[in-house]
Amino acid sequence: MFDSCFVARLKRYLDLTPSEREAIAGLERDPKIYPAGTVLWTEGDDVTELMIVHQGWALSETRLTSGRRQILRFHFSGDMIGASGIAFRDAPSSIVAATDMTVCRFPRQALGETFAAHPRLAALFFSISQMESIDLSDRLRSLGRSDGKARLANLFLSISARMRAVTGEHNPVVRIPLTQTDLGDAVGLTQVHVNRLIRQMTEEKLITRNRATVTLVDEAGLVDLARFIDRFGTLDSSWFPPANT
Repeated sequence: MFDSCFVARLKRYLDLTPSEREAIAGLERDPKIYPAGTVLWTEGDDVTELMIVHQGWALSETRLTSGRRQILRFHFSGDMIGASGIAFRDAPSSIVAATDMTVCRFPRQALGETFAAHPRLAALFFSISQMESIDLSDRLRSLGRSDGKARLANLFLSISARMRAVTGEHNPVVRIPLTQTDLGDAVGLTQVHVNRLIRQMTEEKLITRNRATVTLVDEAGLVDLARFIDRFGTLDSSWFPPANT
């Protein structure tokens, strides 16, 4: 059994008990490898499972009436895929592997059993889902009210903040193994426009990009440009129920 990246993420917010760690790690018992381009499920599918990403990146995407693709979210190590749509049996979006991936699938029922046995974990899962929801709302606001450069800055900062929540490291070099088309489909811009903006942001010494990495050269400048708020830095757990012993 490999180390649980999901435990690594959750323990950033809470001092987990051994039984809580064991319960979370139990959701990652059966890792499977999928090559880049694999469709893990399609929008509208009857989904009875959730997935935890151990390695690699996936895209949560939907198709617009025009046929164009809108990327709703990127998933990487430490993420649970499918939790945002758990209220529905039909998948609200498609999940596609952007890189080679290792994921662990488990039935929805297992999550319910975990919550029943560990109500404090249920509170933590709920809180993190709300953090992600607000982060997505911030990005939607950026799409509707910001220029292209601010949209890209918001996206890079959001990905960096989510990664730091897993690793605990404040590293300005962020691994983002995505194409210019992927970035454009996440922020509503064409590939050509994204390429031009990245050159501009590089000239302004805000970022540098080298293949699969983006370096946040002037993070304070990016935060100011995007009016970015880190939704993943802290979590109020004062209202959580006590841990089961």
